[in-house]
Amino acid sequence: MIKSIQSIMRVFPNGSGLLLGLSIAFACAWLFPNRGDVGKFFFPEIVSKFAVVLIFLVQGWNLKISSFRMVYKDINRVVLVNGLIFIGPLIFVFLFYQIGFFPEYWINGFLFLAILPTTISSCVVYTTAAGGNSDVALGYATASNLLAIFWVPFAWVNLANGSGNEIGEQWISFGVHVLPQIFFLVVLPCLIGWLGCYACFRNDKNTLGEHLKKATFICILLLAYLGLSKTVLRIGRDEFLILIFELLPYLILFLIFHLTLSWFGSGIFSFNRKQRVAEFYCISQKSLAMGLPLAGLLIGSEPQLTIPIVCPLLIYHFLQLAVGTCFLSRLKEWSSRAC
Repeated sequence: MIKSIQSIMRVFPNGSGLLLGLSIAFACAWLFPNRGDVGKFFFPEIVSKFAVVLIFLVQGWNLKISSFRMVYKDINRVVLVNGLIFIGPLIFVFLFYQIGFFPEYWINGFLFLAILPTTISSCVVYTTAAGGNSDVALGYATASNLLAIFWVPFAWVNLANGSGNEIGEQWISFGVHVLPQIFFLVVLPCLIGWLGCYACFRNDKNTLGEHLKKATFICILLLAYLGLSKTVLRIGRDEFLILIFELLPYLILFLIFHLTLSWFGSGIFSFNRKQRVAEFYCISQKSLAMGLPLAGLLIGSEPQLTIPIVCPLLIYHFLQLAVGTCFLSRLKEWSSRAC
């Protein structure tokens, strides 16, 4: 019994466990949306900030500087992979918005989704399961998440519904209100976590990191519940379902493009199959652990902003995790063949 529980908990921060956890968060937001309201059961604003701090504290704790060594032997591929992670989906969203495919209501959600980094846990787990180079996957994923701390706020302020004077006002608001929060809730906890781990486990194996990931898992689910519960409270259960069904076709098309970009992009001048598998999973994932807390900092807690931003991110995470597992056996067989 104990062994079965331990095996379930090892899965929880990754793949199927996160799918199950998000399903529970959806169900709780559907059944008990008022628990996430101000003054009900707990204080959501304080709790959400605490969750953000804990997420990035653990991110810093699990940061492995040594994982950069293998990746940065080929700086050209680092630039290529990160360009495909951050810029490739963004170009797709812009092009399809210009031809009138993306509705105005959802465009900011897809812009935010496009500029997010890869997810560290699932891309490493999937790469390992598919016979790819997990060290390369960890290096690329770590690099993209560090870049995202600065890239996502910068890109969001310049891209999200604004032009001319509006962008100037957004930058002023960002500098006064958002930038201090990003420093104290994101950058500083990440630095403290890394320094703490370095001081405690300088010459020893960091065994505590795997246990801390479970705390991150709970925080992600908590942020997901708070965002969804506000949505359900504002628009109602029936309207929420209608919005989800309206959103799905656009997310599926985005996913098809994302997977196509990831496979052919990872194949550019690539002759190592195990490395290509790692690059494929790095490019094809978008981070929920980074996306949810940054969304809370950049857009605040207003329901009219939460719905079009958070809903695409949460549902897309469902899709990418489920589809990612479909390639595991085929990629493992392909990567094991001699080049």
